[in-house]
Amino acid sequence: MKAVHKLIDLLFLILLIHFNANSMTRSEEKVFSGFMIDAPRGVETIEYYFRLIDFCQKEGMNAIIFRLTDDQGSAYLFTSHPELKMCEGAFSTKELKTIVDYAQNHGIEMIPEIESFGHSRYITQTKKYKSLSDSPYGEDFNALCPVNDSTLNLLKDLYREVASIFPSQYFHIGCDEVNWGSGELSKKALESKSKPQIWAEYVNKLHSSLKDIGRKTIIWGDVPLYNDIEVLDLLDKDMVIMDWNYWETNKEKIQTLAQTVLSKGFKLIGCPAVSWCAWGPRVGEKQFQNINAYADVYGNLNHSNNLGIFLSNWVPKRYLQGSQWDTYTIAAEILRNKGNYHFMAAIPQFVKDHFGAKYDANWEKVYSEIYRETPQWGCGRDDSLKFFCWHSEKEIKDIAVENKNLKNKFLEISKLLTTCKEGITKNKHDFEDLLLTIEFIEYNYNRQKDLLDFIHSKETDPESVGAYLKKVASEDQQMLSKINLAWSIGRRIKPGTADEDFMWSFNLGASFSKHLNEKPEEFMKILKNI
Repeated sequence: MKAVHKLIDLLFLILLIHFNANSMTRSEEKVFSGFMIDAPRGVETIEYYFRLIDFCQKEGMNAIIFRLTDDQGSAYLFTSHPELKMCEGAFSTKELKTIVDYAQNHGIEMIPEIESFGHSRYITQTKKYKSLSDSPYGEDFNALCPVNDSTLNLLKDLYREVASIFPSQYFHIGCDEVNWGSGELSKKALESKSKPQIWAEYVNKLHSSLKDIGRKTIIWGDVPLYNDIEVLDLLDKDMVIMDWNYWETNKEKIQTLAQTVLSKGFKLIGCPAVSWCAWGPRVGEKQFQNINAYADVYGNLNHSNNLGIFLSNWVPKRYLQGSQWDTYTIAAEILRNKGNYHFMAAIPQFVKDHFGAKYDANWEKVYSEIYRETPQWGCGRDDSLKFFCWHSEKEIKDIAVENKNLKNKFLEISKLLTTCKEGITKNKHDFEDLLLTIEFIEYNYNRQKDLLDFIHSKETDPESVGAYLKKVASEDQQMLSKINLAWSIGRRIKPGTADEDFMWSFNLGASFSKHLNEKPEEFMKILKNI
């Protein structure tokens, strides 16, 4: 009998140890409050990334996702595969390790991201790996071939090399915005399997290769959560899914989706945006509604597999680097307060801490107006706010057809901001970037208005056309010089003369007006066809 009791006691002890171990694992699973760096779309200096890490630490964040690759190239100089397309200013192993170590020493976990399915032209635009392209010709979204063994073998090499630099247990493999199935190998595979089956099998293989080197997989969630939901039930349950959605503001929808994914056994991270393709040099207050909704849901969702929230921040080429700190501060405060936070509540302390200035009615109006009036751009969902930095015949015609003089309050904002300049005692360069950004937006509004006014004037004689084009071309070049100089500070790249992401494509606008000034007959032809 005593032996039975001892056996029972032993079993109880084993169960207790097992329970405590599991409880410890759950309690030690980090809940993230993080930021995302989009390095391949604008490699920035080590010093700037140090500053961003300092900011994250100050704001109570504990992680950064460091995107290393995209269609534009790799922001890291791979030694295992130097034949890949590298970004201008890409980091050496030593440089990247310096950034990672600095973050680790400041309590910030650095998680690498390597694009492994879509966003993969850093691989397929090279001669050696052109055959791995599996995307339809001419489409923006692209893909690696998921059924080619060479794809998996290459990515395993990249994973091992990057994992040797980043000590984080997590590894992000991308897999968003995938457009695949055009290659012969994929067509053949689709004869016997569905697209969801192939998609899931491929990602599960990537996941397995990361498990082999002791890493946990994170993937973007657009395909399994929104676009092809059959995939979700086919994925390995021990990978982490990021629910990225940059326009949703309905908390009930966000929460319902989160609970559905969690109920299936996946770990989940929420991901709203600070900035994405809806915005240009500034972000409008509408974006904070998205962050507030996600912060409320993921900040209050009590589930052991809820791993928190990251703020994505896309394409730094769209803005002047020093002009964004107020936006980052607001977004961070929304996370800290778990949503339900009005963006202006962060501004008084920001002005005091960042600029060393006294907050007054002028500062209040400056920031409330900036966030209220900033226009959307590109893929924004409110077409009434769409803004044209015209740089083509089509855009000139669009402005004429729309025939809309957009409301411009940025001259008033610029004047108010100038009055605040005297009180600036800290981070003067950031203030100059903010002021130039406001002047730049004002300039573009006026540029569009002047075009529409000239079209309405119906002055199509060579002298009038020549005078107008000379004026706009000269002013464009002056503004471009200012923007280029400010933009280049803190970057390891030069402004791209043909880059459509650069500051509302203003480089293209300045180039186009210069071209028309040299060939006014082309502009006269456009006017006749309106």
